[in-house]
Amino acid sequence: MPFVSVGDNRLFYREENPVATDGDISESSPAPIIFLHGFTLDHRQWLNQLDYFGRGRRVIAIDAMGHGRSDAPESGYSRADRVEHLHRLVEALGIEKYHLVGLSMGGTTAIGLALRCGERLKSLTLASTAAAGWRGSSKVSLVDRLAREKGLEAARRKWKQITLAYYKSEHEQIKHQMEEMIDSFSGAVWLDPMRGKYPREHDLERVHEIMTPTMIIVGALDRIFVPLAHTLAEQIPYSRLYVYDKVGHMVNMEQPDRFNRDLEAFLDEIEPVV
Repeated sequence: MPFVSVGDNRLFYREENPVATDGDISESSPAPIIFLHGFTLDHRQWLNQLDYFGRGRRVIAIDAMGHGRSDAPESGYSRADRVEHLHRLVEALGIEKYHLVGLSMGGTTAIGLALRCGERLKSLTLASTAAAGWRGSSKVSLVDRLAREKGLEAARRKWKQITLAYYKSEHEQIKHQMEEMIDSFSGAVWLDPMRGKYPREHDLERVHEIMTPTMIIVGALDRIFVPLAHTLAEQIPYSRLYVYDKVGHMVNMEQPDRFNRDLEAFLDEIEPVV
């Protein structure tokens, strides 16, 4: 299975349409797309996109540390850590330029990468994104406390109750897929002794520095994240905003066909597949 070493730990990634050696990369080959998942999920969130875009582009989906098949160290889960892990992965794979797509926590990581080394990015797509220094739901701290006081399984049960409540019978398959990923989540992030103590970053003070072409997607029913999406669209210079009606947080899973078409059109404007 494909792993990249990050210090003493391993980061798992799944790749479609891979490049075997540097010699296989022609000047006309489009840059890879890298997908970053949401909190407590993993690369399986992007299976539809891996299949769709893997037909013509090199695509990579990462399991963040502590998630999916990646290792779960005791600590090292700050946004800065996630950005460093991503940077090390692209260096290990010999990737110079790439398109970056992140949802929720993955969007926060993507913003951090764009602020650190945006010159490496061909494009940036932020779906249902959070942002460092932005306060979302207070329910996150509730689950953190549960993990410390009553253990991981109590926290996991509460987290599933919170995150899966929206996905009723019409979204039964999405609910099942998310539940499988949450059940595979190590929970190490909740127990990190540095949780809540990492140095604070404040993205909304700096996102105006992002000069990468940016697409922002949010579901109209995702009430916590809609105001942030509008704020980011106002502050990131070369950005465009898409609001999907009757859609919640998991925009790529709830509306995969529309998400794929919009992302494909955006990428083709920047770098068409020949």
